[in-house]
Amino acid sequence: RGMEPTPHAERMAQPLREALATQRSTLQARRPFDPASDRRTFTLFLTDLGEAFFLPRLLAHLRSVAPGVKLTTLPMPDHNPQAALESGEVDLAIGNLPDMKTGFYQQRLFGEHYVGIARPGHALFAQDLTLERFRQASHAVVTPHGTGHSVLEQSLLKLGLQDRIVLRVQNFLVLPAIVTQTDLVAMVPRSAANQLASAYALRLMPLPIALPEFVIRQCWHERFHTDAGNQWLRQQMAALFMDGQAAGAQG
Repeated sequence: RGMEPTPHAERMAQPLREALATQRSTLQARRPFDPASDRRTFTLFLTDLGEAFFLPRLLAHLRSVAPGVKLTTLPMPDHNPQAALESGEVDLAIGNLPDMKTGFYQQRLFGEHYVGIARPGHALFAQDLTLERFRQASHAVVTPHGTGHSVLEQSLLKLGLQDRIVLRVQNFLVLPAIVTQTDLVAMVPRSAANQLASAYALRLMPLPIALPEFVIRQCWHERFHTDAGNQWLRQQMAALFMDGQAAGAQG
């Protein structure tokens, strides 16, 4: 029925992970990085929305400046995503991230806010999306792991709309296909909504409820702050996606 580590193995895991991370960072720190010829594979923590938003532009850029570089993406785990960044198994985490403070650097890429999406011709939204109409609507919410987007469901629960949540899904990218075929309403980040509206018939609407704005950041562990390849990838992300506002790296 599977295997579980013994208490002794669990005690060994952290020091072994730290030893391997130190070895990996030491070896990479000595290794030069030439984007034109290097064949390194970088691993990123990204949500499905992050994959759809960042990867097309990033891959097009890499094809011209670093044709041998490869990418792997992983979902942000619920438990201890810091460990994969500390060990070097993951190079960068990008998105609406939980706080990673001690031992980590972070850099702002751009600011975001949420908007509502629904199908054109939705009976409740022939006019503006008022709070009353929002309360009457049936909602689909996304509950992605390891990100700050849980605020979406929490906001509906605070309004007493638990009975109006008729669908919970793990990924944002399924929402356009669902809302265009139903009377469900959903909340998504603005940049993603703009991108999805180019492929689906969607109506985008300002929300009548107060939701916090948030920041899309890239985050990396201090062990790899001076790694030449990691530095180069961070620079490409900033050059392609930073919105020009204050975005200095902070330890």
